[in-house]
Amino acid sequence: MEMLSSLREMLAKDTQSLFAAIGVPFDRSTELQRQLLAAYGFGIVYAEGRTNNLSPSDIHALSITALMDTFKYSPEQATAFTQHLISAASDRNVHPTINAIVHQGIDGHRAIQQGDVAEVSRSLHQILQAVGAGVGS
Repeated sequence: MEMLSSLREMLAKDTQSLFAAIGVPFDRSTELQRQLLAAYGFGIVYAEGRTNNLSPSDIHALSITALMDTFKYSPEQATAFTQHLISAASDRNVHPTINAIVHQGIDGHRAIQQGDVAEVSRSLHQILQAVGAGVGS
């Protein structure tokens, strides 16, 4: 349980850093930007969970807490969105765009761990531009 608590804190910092990476504070971000960052963040949470050999239920719980801690979703919203993210990540046909963003987040996990802010920023700006939610759009 202590490990999950410290992972929760670490993942909250990692997912909060996504806003700095795009240069937009949470309170000035759009809902679409938050949803896209949350999908990317879900990939980070998943990769960290796999790195630590966590069970699917622990990864699920950490995903819900990341959505609540960073993206200010209610427990009900975070639970529903996490389920949607799991479905989209597991089956490209559910939502191809979200699937691709989650997998970008999985790939971005290494950059986050290495402190490569430039790579994370580049990846996130590319995603935001691709869906018309870019900074300044």
